[in-house]
Amino acid sequence: MEWKLRQDMDVGTSNPIVARTSLGLFEIIEFSSLSKDKKEDLKSSCYEIMKLLVLAEKNAQPIIEEIERILAEISKVGISTQSHGRCINVPSALNIEHSRSFIKYAKQVLQKVAENINIIFGKSYNGPRFDIIRDDFVKEFGNDCIVTKLLIDDQLWIKEIIDLRNEDEHPKTGKPYCSNFDVNRDKDGRVIVTLPKFFNGIQIASGLKAYSYNLLTFAEEITAYSLLKFFPKIATIYEIPEDQRNIKAPIRFRIGLTTDGITK
Repeated sequence: MEWKLRQDMDVGTSNPIVARTSLGLFEIIEFSSLSKDKKEDLKSSCYEIMKLLVLAEKNAQPIIEEIERILAEISKVGISTQSHGRCINVPSALNIEHSRSFIKYAKQVLQKVAENINIIFGKSYNGPRFDIIRDDFVKEFGNDCIVTKLLIDDQLWIKEIIDLRNEDEHPKTGKPYCSNFDVNRDKDGRVIVTLPKFFNGIQIASGLKAYSYNLLTFAEEITAYSLLKFFPKIATIYEIPEDQRNIKAPIRFRIGLTTDGITK
């Protein structure tokens, strides 16, 4: 019998996504009182979340960097023209259509987070219906539960991602999914630069930045804080300050005593 090794990704534990959604969460999963089968299912789901987040990041970064590079150039030299100012050279971000792939992976992350909730609490939510999940958690655990608070606070950006994915899959607005840079003049002749945006007006660069941060944080916190329900009373998790995290594996959460960590 031969062993087979295959590299799954080109990033390692120094990547915060990898460290936080695998090493960090796996430790918390193992410490919980979930059954062995549930632990394995949850680890598998977290591993899929990790891969999806890495793919999302790989699609987002070139778009963000290109837009920021163009803005820096505009700030430095302005907008160029031809034919004595009668023709404006409008800058173009060539990568913005790849934002569709980011949104696809983002929705899949949300689906897996809902699956984590199903595994931990024995639920059967069908997809990322976090409005329904929120309402159920309010009824079952109350507004003071830390997971309930997350589900309440994060509704807006979650809905934005779902709406963006739905429009990509089933266009209804009749608008271009992505609009590139545009340049116009106001009534006084001043140049007005419009940034690339989605069909709903959300700026692409700032939107992708926010969604990337929110997805990792939400996936990690929902999973970790949900598992607190399955911790011994004296145990909780605490957050390692960002400047104190190991650069080789920047895990965010560690297990500690209740007096030192996060209120359940």
